[in-house]
Amino acid sequence: MVSEDGPIRERSETKLQLPRPTTTYKKSAKFTLRDCLLISLGALLTSSVIISLSIGSSNSNEILSTASSSSLRSRLQDFVDEGESIDQSKQKPQQIPRQESIDVTNDERTVFKSIIRRVKWTEEQCNGTLFNERNTIKQFQSATDVPMLQEGGVAHALERWLENNPSSSTNDDAYPTCYLPPSKLCNITNYSLIIMSHTTERLQVFMEPLELMIDSWPGLTEVIIVWNSPRDTLANAVENDKISEESRYATKLLQWHENITHPLRIFFSLENGLSNNLLNRYHPKLDPQNEAIMYFDDDGPFWSKEAMVHGGLELWKRNSDVQVGGFARNVRYLSDRMKRLEKSTLQQSIDIITRDVDGYVSEIHPTFTPVCHKVTGDHVEYNYFVFPDFAGHVLLPSGTILHRNYLCFIWHPAFDELRQWVVTHKTMPDDMTVSTLISHLSGRAPRTFPREVKAKGRRLLGSESSNSITTQYEGTNNNVRVESPPPDTSHRRLLWKQKGWGNMRQEAINSILGYFGSIHPGTVGWCAGTPYMKSNPRGVPFVCHPETPSLELIPWLIEGGVGSSQCPLDASVIPSPSEKKEVPIPDFDDFCGNCKNKIASTCQDRLQYLIDNYNVVPGEAKAAVIKEDTNCKKGR
Repeated sequence: MVSEDGPIRERSETKLQLPRPTTTYKKSAKFTLRDCLLISLGALLTSSVIISLSIGSSNSNEILSTASSSSLRSRLQDFVDEGESIDQSKQKPQQIPRQESIDVTNDERTVFKSIIRRVKWTEEQCNGTLFNERNTIKQFQSATDVPMLQEGGVAHALERWLENNPSSSTNDDAYPTCYLPPSKLCNITNYSLIIMSHTTERLQVFMEPLELMIDSWPGLTEVIIVWNSPRDTLANAVENDKISEESRYATKLLQWHENITHPLRIFFSLENGLSNNLLNRYHPKLDPQNEAIMYFDDDGPFWSKEAMVHGGLELWKRNSDVQVGGFARNVRYLSDRMKRLEKSTLQQSIDIITRDVDGYVSEIHPTFTPVCHKVTGDHVEYNYFVFPDFAGHVLLPSGTILHRNYLCFIWHPAFDELRQWVVTHKTMPDDMTVSTLISHLSGRAPRTFPREVKAKGRRLLGSESSNSITTQYEGTNNNVRVESPPPDTSHRRLLWKQKGWGNMRQEAINSILGYFGSIHPGTVGWCAGTPYMKSNPRGVPFVCHPETPSLELIPWLIEGGVGSSQCPLDASVIPSPSEKKEVPIPDFDDFCGNCKNKIASTCQDRLQYLIDNYNVVPGEAKAAVIKEDTNCKKGR
């Protein structure tokens, strides 16, 4: 609740406290009749004064209470009526879009022509497919009555836009020219956080984690709440039930919004000419002040500072032209041709990253894999059972990091057909659309970072897995872990309960991939080029073990690690490496001594088990399984 002079604090009843005597009375002389009369008269006068004061105090409290209640109602009514006019000093003019990192060689026209060339190349590859590799899989079945997007349709849409906008200097006041972001931005220290919501019920989920982020995350200078409901839904929550948690959080949210010194502001979508659309969180009208944007769904999961800021943001600085995140979904290929191409192109991506040459981003990246619906009958399966580090194709929004320049592209008039299809489809696949679009704009796959990072001093039990979906945020003294819904169901909670939800999502990814004609090679996991990258005989080609690393294992954070040379290391994130580089994991031949655990495993097996399951560095694992003896013979 807010008064004209500031926040209204909850009133507490106060009792009138009479002062205690400060002097010691001596035994007096015998009372006379005159004394008794004077005392009686004084008592009557005192009683009258006390009664008058009590009545006055009661009337005063009643007047104050009435005034406060009236002020609150007036304030809330002003909030509803005035709309955007409230606190104009805080709400910045909406610019479309703010773009400071501009490379004129990567303007929208250049990028659009590149996508058109990729689509034409894809058509050539599909038409050249051998006849014995065509129509070798079961026929695709539609799951909804929404028509599929036209195969290769993005090229036609871009060609129409280029034809209607022939001038390279076209810069409409309503929608200026879009530019790709730089490939890396090492000097970035600040970032914006965007959470989209539409109901006050979600305030109970995200307000406490958000407050902890604002108080403790370095570099978080702006928070934008994208509100997809009418403004009065917040005001009603404050007024209707003043003692509920929902009301308390709504009150706090409005106080933050009206405080010009607070980093949070609310963007009211409906008042900015937008409908209730999942893509609103990517709209350039939000005008974020920072180039780096973090996203969380309003019901999480919310990850720790170590995962998002130390791990994720540092990876994004080195890959600022791609989408970076921790919740990746895999698309399974059904045709042997696509499987062969996946294996080849993913390995090429891994090789480029692990070479770790300064400026590797300028190297030619692997080609995309053609998806040939008409010619070969290609279609894919949406794998919602795992969150792979490698070979992920779609990043779920919560925990992603994106450059501000991409907002301009996502809402570009050339992609209007695609956006209209997204809001029409029953699954509203904004996540699939954004990941696919950005990969085709940049010509690169997204990157992934570990969504959970092991806290210091805590060993990960073998039965624990980072695939358990948790909300994780830090308090001042401990980590708080609260269960969250599965990430695919976050902002689509009511939708995913529909019958055939999985088939509808599968239809959506096939329609989107067909529209672009091809799919990127897949994500490269955080452990690429390290001993923690393991071959996987089933499912995606590679996995990272341990699944939940400590900061000391994340390569771009440590001196000499893969990706570390792309930007200066931040000494405040992680100390200089010590014993973690003592023993290369693949080399066990020089291990000497007797294994302390001789039940059923060799020293090598036991050491590898500890590294994979308990997240210990090689030196610590070696000490646990090897009994050092200078006179021993070499061996396991």
